[in-house]
Amino acid sequence: MSAAMRGAPRKPRLCDNRRRIFGDSGGRTRRICANLDSLFLDNGCRMDGGGMDSLLDGSGVVVRSAARTSAQPSEVPSRPEPCPISPDRLRACGRSLPPLFLALLWVGIAPASAQGPAEFFETRVRPLLAEKCFACHTQTKMGGLEMVSRESLLRGGQSGPAVEPRAPERSLLIRAVRYTDERLRMPPTERLTAEEVAVLTKWVEAGATWPAAGPAAAGTDGKLVITDEHRSFWAFRPIQRTEPPPGSGTPIDRFIDARLEKAGVHPAPPAGRRTLVRRVHYSLTGLPPTPEQVDIFLADEAPEAFERLVDRLLASPHYGERWGRHWLDVARYSDDRLNSTQDQPYENAWRYRDWVIRAFNDDLPYDLFVKAQLAADQLPEAETGRWDREQLIAGLGMFGLSPKFQDDRIDVTGRGFLGLTIACAQCHDHKFDPIPTEDYYALLGVFNSSEQAEHALAADTVVETYNRRKSRLDKEQGRLEKFLETQSKQLVDALAARTFDYVLAASGAVGPEGGDLAALAARRGLDQETLERWTEYLDGWPKQHSHLDEWKALLENGGPADAVERFAERLQDKVLHLIAEKRRIERENDIRLRGDHSASNIRRTALLALPRDDFYLWNDVASGNSRELPKPAKTGVLYYRDEGLERFLDGVWRDHISRSRERLAALKKAVPPKYPFLHALADKADASNEHVHIRGSADNLGDEVPRGFLEILSEGKARAFASAGSGRLDLARAVASPENPLTARVIANRVWMHHFGRGIVGTPSNFGAMGERPTHPQLLDYLAGRLIESGWSLKALQREILLTRAYRRAVADIPASEEADPENRLLWRANRRRLDAESLVDSILVVAGSLENSAGGPPQAWDEVGTRTRTVYGFVSRRRLDVRLGLFDFPNPNRTSPQRFGTNTPLQGLFFLNSELLASQAEALAGRILREAGVETDERIRFGYRLLFARAPTEREAALTKSFLESSDDPWPRLAQVWLSSNEFRYVN
Repeated sequence: MSAAMRGAPRKPRLCDNRRRIFGDSGGRTRRICANLDSLFLDNGCRMDGGGMDSLLDGSGVVVRSAARTSAQPSEVPSRPEPCPISPDRLRACGRSLPPLFLALLWVGIAPASAQGPAEFFETRVRPLLAEKCFACHTQTKMGGLEMVSRESLLRGGQSGPAVEPRAPERSLLIRAVRYTDERLRMPPTERLTAEEVAVLTKWVEAGATWPAAGPAAAGTDGKLVITDEHRSFWAFRPIQRTEPPPGSGTPIDRFIDARLEKAGVHPAPPAGRRTLVRRVHYSLTGLPPTPEQVDIFLADEAPEAFERLVDRLLASPHYGERWGRHWLDVARYSDDRLNSTQDQPYENAWRYRDWVIRAFNDDLPYDLFVKAQLAADQLPEAETGRWDREQLIAGLGMFGLSPKFQDDRIDVTGRGFLGLTIACAQCHDHKFDPIPTEDYYALLGVFNSSEQAEHALAADTVVETYNRRKSRLDKEQGRLEKFLETQSKQLVDALAARTFDYVLAASGAVGPEGGDLAALAARRGLDQETLERWTEYLDGWPKQHSHLDEWKALLENGGPADAVERFAERLQDKVLHLIAEKRRIERENDIRLRGDHSASNIRRTALLALPRDDFYLWNDVASGNSRELPKPAKTGVLYYRDEGLERFLDGVWRDHISRSRERLAALKKAVPPKYPFLHALADKADASNEHVHIRGSADNLGDEVPRGFLEILSEGKARAFASAGSGRLDLARAVASPENPLTARVIANRVWMHHFGRGIVGTPSNFGAMGERPTHPQLLDYLAGRLIESGWSLKALQREILLTRAYRRAVADIPASEEADPENRLLWRANRRRLDAESLVDSILVVAGSLENSAGGPPQAWDEVGTRTRTVYGFVSRRRLDVRLGLFDFPNPNRTSPQRFGTNTPLQGLFFLNSELLASQAEALAGRILREAGVETDERIRFGYRLLFARAPTEREAALTKSFLESSDDPWPRLAQVWLSSNEFRYVN
C-alpha cells in the first residue's frame, strides 16, 4: 500500500456497507471481502495492458475508472420493478439472509424499456383497451365511463375518476382489473391475464399518457395520404451509394475519419494485440480466447494476421451460436407457450433455434433468411439457390412459435425486418409515421389467413399411424368427457332444486350456535360435502355480487327464521333461473358463432352474457371452473367432477365410466411416441381480407382492405398482393426486396451495433420519426449497399467492418475528444462493454474447463451447479424467465427485443459473492489450475492470468496474489472466485 494511501482516511467499501446494512451472514462473505481488499485495493484489475485505475468493491461494481463507462448506453440503470426471485432460490445460496436483504432483493431492478410513453400506449395499452374495454366504454358509456381520452378517464364515471396518474394503487381502473375491489371487477366475464394487468399498471404508473390526435389527414375523406414529403424522410429514400471521402484506410474508415476531422475530434490509438484478440473473439463467438489462441495470434507478425484471425472465427461453429442468439432476441424466441397459469413447453421449438444458428454458420443470404421465416413453405426453387426448400421450413418457427395474437406477428415483422412500429396503426393512422391504419389491416389479412401448423419430419406411414391411433384415443376421451359433463350438469340441476334445504341447514351451521354438519346432513337427507360447500360459501366474504347482501344482514342482525326461509326460497328460484338462462345464452351464442369458437371470431362477434351480478352468482354456484369458490372444491358449490361426481353414480352409469377408462388405457398404450416435426405456418383454406377495426374494435368494422404491403414502400407498384392464398410469399418478397430501402439498412445497423455497442441508428427497431437519426447516414447506406452487392452475405459485411481501423481502436481517455463527443457517437474510441448474460456464464464455464462441446438439441433445464452447455441451448420461458439470466438483463421473450439494456445493481455483485454457480466453478477453476499449471506458485498465477485475462500479471499483481495464497487456508477456490468476479474478466475493452 502506498504511503499516500496509508496516511489517508480509509474510504468505506461496499463490503463494509453490506455488513452495516445486512449484518455478516456468514464467514464466506468475510473471506470474499478480504480477498477483494487484498487483491484489488490499490489499482484493481488491469485492463488493456495499461493499468486500469479502477477499484472493484465487494459487489463487482466499478467505483473509479480512467475510461468513462457511464456514457455507454448498455450501462444505464433503470427504475426498480418487481424481481422474480423466489425465497427458495434465496435459500439455495446456503445461508439465512436478513429480512432487509430479502426486501431489497424482491424489489430488484429490471431492464429499461425500449419504448417511450406514447409508443408504449399505442402498441401495448390502446390495443388492450380496444379489445377488452371499448365495447362498453366508448359510445355506450356503461357506468357513465367513456374511455376515449386521458381527460375522460380523469373525469371518470358514476364511481369517480378511473385513473389517478402515477398512483396505480389509488386508481379505480387498476383496482377493477386486479379484482381487488369488492364490487367493481372488470372485465366482468373474463379476467385479464397477469401480463395485461401489468401493462395497465405500468401505464398508469408512468403517468397514463394518452397521445392527442395527430395532424389532420391530407385526404378529403379524412384518411392519411402518402405525400412526397413523407417519402423524402431519410429512411424511406432509396439507398444512396456515395463515394467515400478521400483519405487512407478502408471506405468505412474514410467515412468515419471525415466526420472526426470535421468535428475536430482526435481518434484513439490502436488497441493492443492482446486486447484486440479478446475483443474479436467475443464479437464473433461470445467466448474468450484460449491461451493457445492468444499465443498463435501474437506469434503471427504478418500484416494480414488479424485478417486471418477474423476468417478463422467467422468459420467457427461458435459464430452461429453467438449471432444466432442476437437474432433470437429479435424473433422473441421461447421454448414454451405464453401461459400465465402453468408451464406449457413446445415440443420442438429448439429446431427453430438450431436452424437460426445453422443459418448464420452457413452464411445463409439474409434476404433468403427473411423469406424463409415468412414463407419457406411457398418458396419456388428458383428463389432458394443452393438451399433445398426442406432445409428452410424450420425458419417458419419464427411465427409458428409466436404468441397467438396476430398483432404480435405484425409488430415483430415491422420492428424486426423493417424497423417500423406498424402496430401503432392498429386503432388509427400512425401518429408519427406515414402508415395508415389500412396498412395494418392489409398485413393482418395476411396473418389471419395463415395458421400454425406442424411440418412432419417422418415418413408418411409413421405420421398416418400416429394420427389414426391418436384420433381414436381423442374420440374416446371426448366421449367420456362429454358423458361426465352431462352427468355433472344433471347433478347441478338435482342439487340446485334443493337449494332451499341446503341454505336452511347451513343457516344453522353458520349461526351463533354452530352445528354438527354430518348429523345435520343425515337428519335432513342432504349430501354432507355439498352442505359443507354451501356452509363455507355462505360464510365467506366479500362476494363479487350483491345477491347475498340480504343474507349477510340476516347473519349480522340475527334475523328471524321466517326471514331466512323467505330468503332461501328466493335464492333457490334465482339459482334455478340462472342455470336455465345461462344454458339458453350458450345455445344462442353458439348459433351466432356458427360453430367457430376461435379467439378472433369470438372477439368480432356480438355475444350475449348474463348481467354482471347474475354471472358471478352462477359462477359461484354452478360453474365448473370458478376461481372464487371454496378451496376444497375449486368449482361451483354444486358442480362435481371426477371422483367427486362418481360417488353420486351407480349401476349402469358407473359401469360405463369404468369400461370407458379401460378402453382409454388400452388406446393410450397403442399410440406410439409422436414423430418429430417443425412448428410452422400454413395457409388457411379460406384466405380472406380484413376490415378496418374502427378504434381497434372488432365490433365496429369499417372498409375491407385487400391483403398487401405498406403503401410508403410500394411507390410505383401495386400495394395489394395479387397471388392467391394468404399473401405470405408476396409479403416475404416485398420485405426482402433490394428495392426496399429499409430491410438492408436495418440489418446492417444491427450488425454494426453488436460490434460497436451502439448502432449508427441508436434505435435499431425504430427507423421512423420517433427513432433516432443516423449518426453516419452515408456510411449506413454504404453498408446496406455492400450487403446487397455481396449477395446478402452477413459474414462478408462483418469481415469488412472488423478489418477497419475504427473497430481496432483502443478504449482511451483523450480529454479533448471526450469533451467534444462524450457519448462516442463519432467512434473516436472503442467502447468498454460488459459481457452479456450468455457470454458471462459461458466464459465462466470455459475458463473453469466445464463447458461441454455439445451443440443443438432439446433445451437444457437451468441448473446452478449442473449447467454445462452453452447458454444459448438453455430453456427460455415466456412465463418464468431464468433468474440468473434476468439478473444480467436477458430480454423478455414475450416481445421483440432490439438490444440489451444493461443495468448495474448490487444484486449482480451479490451473484458473484453468493451464487452456487460461482462457487462450484471457482472450485473447478482452482482444480484446473492446480492440474495443468505445474507445481510452482508463480507458474500457477501466470497460468490463471493468461487463462482469464489473456495476459501475464504485473509484478505487483503477482506479489499480492502470492502473498494472499501464502496467508490463507485453502486459498485457490477463493482466489478463483475473486478472479471471476473482477471487472477485467467481466468487461471487454
